[in-house]
Amino acid sequence: MSTHLRFGILGAARIAPKALVWPSAKIPEISISRVAARDPERARTFAQEHGIPHTSTTYQALIESDDVDVVYNPLPMSLHAEWTIAALRAGKHVLCEKPFASNAAEAAAMVATAEQENRILGEAFHYRYHPLFSRVLAEIASGRIGSLTHVDAGFRVPIARPDLRWDYATSGGSLMDLGCYPVSWVRHIVGEEPEVRSAEAVEDPSRIDASLRAELVFPTGVTASVTSSMVDDRAIWLTITGTHGTIDVSNPMAPQMGNTLTITTEAGTTSGPVDAGISYEHMMRAFVDHLVHGADFPTAGTDSIANMAAIDAMYQAAGLPIRGLPS
Repeated sequence: MSTHLRFGILGAARIAPKALVWPSAKIPEISISRVAARDPERARTFAQEHGIPHTSTTYQALIESDDVDVVYNPLPMSLHAEWTIAALRAGKHVLCEKPFASNAAEAAAMVATAEQENRILGEAFHYRYHPLFSRVLAEIASGRIGSLTHVDAGFRVPIARPDLRWDYATSGGSLMDLGCYPVSWVRHIVGEEPEVRSAEAVEDPSRIDASLRAELVFPTGVTASVTSSMVDDRAIWLTITGTHGTIDVSNPMAPQMGNTLTITTEAGTTSGPVDAGISYEHMMRAFVDHLVHGADFPTAGTDSIANMAAIDAMYQAAGLPIRGLPS
């Protein structure tokens, strides 16, 4: 594979500048060749603002372009599977935004298509590539807090309407947009797949979970609590409890916006930030290394399917329909 990767962006999404455009300026192997949007004028404006040389009038035209090697898919969640699969079949590698799909069945179809087409497909869970999360995993592996017993994780942020995240047709919901992060955190920390013991949601009349809390148990007996909300005050937390201590992480989602890692054991407490750059830059560097050198990219393949399967199970336990399926 060429060490120079030309990216095309599907949709002039708000996340695209910080997730791809700005990080790519610091990674010499990446250039952004074109962008497409439902509104061609919006695509032209986005291209001008970010120095992107070309626009495509349709998503299909972009994925068929000869000057695109990798497609970045930040479209609404309900369109992740359709356009990721189309891009893979057009011979492109894909980096798809989180949550990966509307449900686990779609996720499995996406991964299967990548395997069939011999293309690379990753999920843009940027938190996983920041050194803060690597430090958390290393502290757990060291045995400093003993054996894991419980993980409490949550992400709350008020989201005003109208917004796609309040729309069932676009696979919205607090668990989908926000809760997918703590679901991924607890899965990667425990290293196993959970069973949902219980889940409760505050349901909006549009079948959207305004908030949701689920209780999980893992095969080794570790338990976890996952919380998401689009109506409560902003809060992001991750607390890991072991038999000999705790690890508390503030802002594991975007550590560059300020974070604190606190470790408490019988020996005492240490606390401070892990200042190590921007999570999106770490993710894009890892994705390039994955594409070019085959380096590890942990949020891909079976991991993406498993994260969606856990989300599906939480919706079922809360009595809500799985996204992307008839209710």
